[in-house]
Amino acid sequence: MRECINALWPCAMTGAVSCLAGIARMGVIIHGSSGCYYYPATVLHRELHCTFLIEQDIIFGAADRLRTLIGEISDRYGSLAVVNTCTPAIIGDDITDMPGCEDVLIIDSPGFLGTYENGYRLACESLPVTVDRERKGVNLDGISLLDPFAQGNVTEAERILSLAGIPVAAVFSSCRLEDLSHAAPYTLSTNPDLSCIWGEPAGSLLGIDRTLQTISGIQEMSGGGYPEALRSEAERAKERISRSADKFLRRFDPPSAAIFGEFSYAEYACRILEQYLDATITILGSRNQPGTTHFRVAEASSLSSVRDLLSRDLPDLIIGSSFEQMICPGAAFVPFTYPLRGMVRLRDRPLIGIQGELGLMEDVLNACMDRAVRTEAYDPHAGDGSGFPG
Repeated sequence: MRECINALWPCAMTGAVSCLAGIARMGVIIHGSSGCYYYPATVLHRELHCTFLIEQDIIFGAADRLRTLIGEISDRYGSLAVVNTCTPAIIGDDITDMPGCEDVLIIDSPGFLGTYENGYRLACESLPVTVDRERKGVNLDGISLLDPFAQGNVTEAERILSLAGIPVAAVFSSCRLEDLSHAAPYTLSTNPDLSCIWGEPAGSLLGIDRTLQTISGIQEMSGGGYPEALRSEAERAKERISRSADKFLRRFDPPSAAIFGEFSYAEYACRILEQYLDATITILGSRNQPGTTHFRVAEASSLSSVRDLLSRDLPDLIIGSSFEQMICPGAAFVPFTYPLRGMVRLRDRPLIGIQGELGLMEDVLNACMDRAVRTEAYDPHAGDGSGFPG
């Protein structure tokens, strides 16, 4: 499995579980060993079940153990899903045709199948979804329990869409089981790396500019008027960011930044740092397969690759996980992607939409300012140490 000591990004099995566990009233069974169970159970913070396979099951087959567990918990949920892991997949244990388990959703997503994103999409495409062409509104996709911005993204998307008079139908993957049978014909993306097949793509909400373009496109399709309240809020937000960034740049040099995370999130962060702070992006470290961008980009899914990328050009600012923070403790740090250790995060923070852009730039400016002031405090020739000008 990729959840080894040197790996920073989960495998396909955890991706599938993160999708299924977000559906209310869906019980999720991990068909594998205790090691396969404890990793997603720890990082996803949801009730999960496991067959806890041992050597005897591997030799004689594990179908009976799975069937027993299904019978024990079936009355607690509206639906059940089983995620197959490496061991039963390798020994060829067929669990797709067990008598009495015809209504159980079986996802064959062992860790060796591929990336976290592959497993998430496989599970999402296997959900019992029916697109209702008469359903008004839009779906949301790209929501994952592993994403520290997931719930905040749902809240911000619902807020923005309500300003435009657009209801939210199904949310992949954070909704009620019954919502899946009445999905809308169109789907908005909160994280393009986790886009699903359900509904026709209707744009992205990742960033203020893309949010305005997306809402405008939906209103043109539906014949509705453009919500001026949303446009006004967006303009005020961009002005606030620009004013604060200009104040920072009057006092301090543009930062150099290394940004790590899923490609779409990280590329978005690179763009707005370049836009508002004229930042130099030393590296875009992508946890998954990188897409097209004008920034210097490399895969960064292992601790060794991250060390190598950061050692080439030490940045002033790191946006990423606790691992990048550990490697460059002297850099300003903004928490951005899993894993985030040693900190309490209670608020539902969005990355998408208007509040997402405001929040990310607020975190960046505060982190860079704190580092600059600390540097001045140790360097009597760097300035008076008074910090951010009023």
